[in-house]
Amino acid sequence: MSNYLKSYDMVIHTKGPVFVGSGKDLNKKEYILLRNKKKVLIPDLGHMYSELQKKGLGKPFERYIMSDQRDVMRIDLKRWLEENRIEEKVYRMWVRYELDCGDFLQERGAIQICEFQKDAYGLPYVPGTALKGMFRTILLAYELLKKGKAGESLQNQVYRTAQRNDSRKNYLRKENMALEEQFFHTLDRKDRKGKSIDRRNAVNDCLSGLIVSDSEPFALEDLTLCQKLDENPQGRQRTLNILRESVKPARDIKFRITIDEKLCPYTIEQLLEAVNLFGEAYYSMYLSHFENGKRPEKNTVWLGGGTGFFTKTALYPLLGHDRGLETAQNVFRNTLLNKKGKEIYFEHKHDEDKILGVSPHILKGTRYRGQWYQMGECVLSIAEEH
Repeated sequence: MSNYLKSYDMVIHTKGPVFVGSGKDLNKKEYILLRNKKKVLIPDLGHMYSELQKKGLGKPFERYIMSDQRDVMRIDLKRWLEENRIEEKVYRMWVRYELDCGDFLQERGAIQICEFQKDAYGLPYVPGTALKGMFRTILLAYELLKKGKAGESLQNQVYRTAQRNDSRKNYLRKENMALEEQFFHTLDRKDRKGKSIDRRNAVNDCLSGLIVSDSEPFALEDLTLCQKLDENPQGRQRTLNILRESVKPARDIKFRITIDEKLCPYTIEQLLEAVNLFGEAYYSMYLSHFENGKRPEKNTVWLGGGTGFFTKTALYPLLGHDRGLETAQNVFRNTLLNKKGKEIYFEHKHDEDKILGVSPHILKGTRYRGQWYQMGECVLSIAEEH
């Protein structure tokens, strides 16, 4: 391998459950909930349909699947199978995999299950894009916290813009792009005629030299179902009828990082330094305001969905705690207020954020085997250098 390419086998050890969604949600017609056994069975619906056709139940099953959720056919799949005299020992033969949901506390209403990302063989894995996105946020925060390069004008621009209404899609998009350009668009690539390509173009992104592989696939047995749980600063918790397929705690997610030293200005040591600086900022500006917000151990990262606002943005590292708090509250006010005719901003009590000293005033967590965990909390380490 060329001496300017440095490769490292990396391990992310899960401390809390990790959810990386496929974008597909399962409704009650697509899974079988065994309440007494605290299990959820995920059937192969194509195979199930084929077998039901042999039993003369193809058309009734079609009507059930195609029925509107609001009509009289509101029964879940388990009950439909029972009413059609399909025993558990039979429908278990149509199951792709099963998951434990032992910590699930059902609230009123329908249960939604969010699927984990899976490869062509049906095995869960973490895409390199998700891993690199995590590192990108950490490195941007590193630049802001360690080097303090962000000009006062850009800080003021973000602060002022956050006070105006805009769509969620476009909110602070221009300002975020300006930050990315300032810190990452540093390559000064040339076109075929030798003319410099506009700095805003992604070809000038130095992180093109940070190559992050997909993780190795892991076993379906490494997944569990975790209920979405919101906790306020005083430790009061609220559960929602959302279950996420998540990697269990104490599992290893293995992947590889390759650093092209001709393009990427960060060494593996600087990447780990950035990880720890981010963790300290996360604790001091956010986690410390929560009863369950413990100081993270060395090399802690937060991976995947449900990890919360701070882990996905550089707003607090850019503005500091006080202006970051006010700006985050403005973000929620201007993107949530009156959405779809509902004042979600007040419904979620974001108007209380400044009084509580933290915005958003919700810590994202879950329970696994009776213990509370912060979603996506992991520890990063280098397994081997090549």
